Amino acid sequence: MIRHLCISATFLDPLFHGQRDDGPEWPPSPMRLFKALLAGARAGCRERDWSDVKEEAYRWLERQEPPLIIAPAVRLQSPCTYFVPNNDGDKVLDRQDRLTSKVARPHRLVDGKTIYYVWPIQEKVGHSARSHAGIICKEARHVLALGWGIDQVVGSGQILSDSEVAALPGQLWRARSTYRPGMPTWRVPTADSLEDVERVHQSFLQRIAGRQYNPPLKPSRFASVVYISTVTLPPRSYAIFELPDGVAFRQENASQVAAMMRSLACNSAKMDTHEFPGGSEIYVAGHITNKQGDTPLRFSYLPLPTIGHEHADGMIRRLLIAEPYDGKGSHARWAQQRLCNQALRDTGGNERGVLLDLWRSSSKAMVRRYVAESKSWSTVTPVILPGFDDGKQAKAEKLLLQATEQAGLRLEAVTDLALRKAPFWDGSQHPRQYQRPQYLKHLPAWHVRLVFREPVPGPLALGAGRHCGLGLFRREEEPQT
Repeated sequence: MIRHLCISATFLDPLFHGQRDDGPEWPPSPMRLFKALLAGARAGCRERDWSDVKEEAYRWLERQEPPLIIAPAVRLQSPCTYFVPNNDGDKVLDRQDRLTSKVARPHRLVDGKTIYYVWPIQEKVGHSARSHAGIICKEARHVLALGWGIDQVVGSGQILSDSEVAALPGQLWRARSTYRPGMPTWRVPTADSLEDVERVHQSFLQRIAGRQYNPPLKPSRFASVVYISTVTLPPRSYAIFELPDGVAFRQENASQVAAMMRSLACNSAKMDTHEFPGGSEIYVAGHITNKQGDTPLRFSYLPLPTIGHEHADGMIRRLLIAEPYDGKGSHARWAQQRLCNQALRDTGGNERGVLLDLWRSSSKAMVRRYVAESKSWSTVTPVILPGFDDGKQAKAEKLLLQATEQAGLRLEAVTDLALRKAPFWDGSQHPRQYQRPQYLKHLPAWHVRLVFREPVPGPLALGAGRHCGLGLFRREEEPQT
C-alpha cells in the first residue's frame, strides 16, 4: 500500500504575494516550500538541534519527484504599491530614513486558506523513507512564512493514505513535462539543493566584509517544471519560430505555409534518430491509411497570422508546431532544436524564409493570443467541417461538435457556439478565400466562436484542416479581475 507525505501550510491572511521571475506565482512552488522548511528548521535556537539525521531527511526530500499540489482557488488582485525601507542600506547605513516603492499583484485565496504538498512513499523503499518522512512532518511545524515575510503560515505534516489524500479540499495541480517556450514554470528541489541553499545563506551573512560589499549568491540548484491544474484541459507542447524581417505570407495561404513546414520537418526526421510514436511517416508527415481507425497522434503545423490590434495586417510572420494535447514535450523540443535556422522551401525548391527563434519585441504578446488560456475563442482561419452540411446551419453545428470531439475536447466543456461566414477578426477573410489541400476542397468551411465552462489553453485548432493551418482559433481577451 502506498502512503503519502503531506505538508500543509495554512495562511493567516488570505493574500499570497510570492512572485516568480516573470510575474505573480500560484501555487507556491515546491522549492519555495523546501526553503521555508529549511529556514524554519535553522531559525534561532533551533540551529542547535540541527543534526546529520535531519540533514539526511532533507536530502531525501530533495531527491523526490515533484509533489502533487492541492490548493485553494485564487483570484488575481489589482497591482498595489508598498513602501518599504530601502534594502541597499547594506551599503549606506541609513535605510530607515529612506523608503522605496515595491509593486505587487497578490493572489487572494477565495475558497480556503490551506495548501497541501503530497509526495508518495513507496513501501518497498523500506524503513528509511518512512523515517525521513516522519522527520519532515515534525519540521513542518516550524515553517513561518511561504512567500514574502508577510505571507505567514501555520505548517503541519502528516502521513496519509490514498483515500485521505483524495479527501483533501482544493484544486489539484500536477507536474507535467510539457514543452511550451515562454510558459510559466515552477521551481522544484533537485540533488544538492540543500547544499546550494546553505551556501546562498552563508554568502548573505558574509555580504559585508569591513567596508567592502559582496553581493550574495543566488540559488542555482533547482529544476523547473510546469504545473497544470486538473480542472483545465491539458496544454499542448509546441515549438515556435519567427521569420526574418521583410518575410511574410498571406494568411489565405496558411495551408501552403504549413505544407512547407511539414516538408522541412519530414526531411529533418529522415536524417535524425529521434523516435516518434507510430514513426515519423505518421507523426511528422501525417500519412494516414484508411485501415487505421482513430486518427493517430501527429504534429499540427499552425502558421500564426498577425491579428488582434489596430495595426495588424493579418500576415503570417510566426509559425508554430504543436504536439497533441497532453504530449510530453520531447517531440516539440526536437522540432525547436532541429528546425531552428533551417530554410523553408516551396514545391519548386525555392527558399521562402528561415525559421528563427522569436526576435521581435512584440512576438511574445502575439503568440500569447494563440496559446494562453481563455474561456472564449474564435477562428482566424476557417474550420473545415468533417462532412457535408447541405447548407443547413443545424447540420453544420452537429458537424462542428463532431470536429470538437475529434480534436480531443469534451463536448460538456462547451457552453456556447456560433457559426458564420463572416470573419470574427479584422484581417481575416471569408472562408472561400483560403486555399486548401485538394482533399479538403469539397468540404464546407465556417468561421466559429466557442465558449467553454473553464479556461482552456491554446493552441486550439478544429476541423479536417486542423493539422495544416486551417480552423485555427485565437483567444478573445478577458477582463482582468
